[in-house]
Amino acid sequence: MKIGAYSPVNGNKLADDITGVNFGNVQQGKHSTLPVCIRPVLEGESITGLELYLQNNGGFNYSEYGYYVNSSFISDLATGGLLSDHFSVVSDPPQATGGVTVNLAGDYGDYIWLDVQAGSLETGGTSSINYRFIFEYA
Repeated sequence: MKIGAYSPVNGNKLADDITGVNFGNVQQGKHSTLPVCIRPVLEGESITGLELYLQNNGGFNYSEYGYYVNSSFISDLATGGLLSDHFSVVSDPPQATGGVTVNLAGDYGDYIWLDVQAGSLETGGTSSINYRFIFEYA
C-alpha cells in the first residue's frame, strides 16, 4: 500500500508515495492554513479493514488533530469546519488513539483530510510537532 498526497484545493495528485505530512507553520490557538489531503492506494494486497491512528512521538500535548474521511473528493475543504472530528488526545509516547475507519473500494481508500490546531498552551516557538499517523490493516 502507498499513500498519495493530493491538493486540498483541486484534488490534483501532488505525490505518489509519501511517508509523512507537513502542516506548515501553525500559530498557537489556530488551525493550519490548509488541510493535508491523503489517500491510500493498494498495490495488489488483499486488505479487508483499514484504520488510521495517531501516535504521539514526543510532540505537543495541547494540540488537536482534525480529520474528515469521504469516498469522494471535496474541493476547497477548509480547516476547522468538517474537520471538527478530532483524534482523541494522546498524552504520552508511544500511545496511539482509537482508529478512524477508512473504507476501501477496489484499489483505493477514502480521501482523508487532516489538520492541526496548535493549542494555546503550547510553548517552544519553532519546535516541531512530532506525531505519526499509522495505518493498521487486516
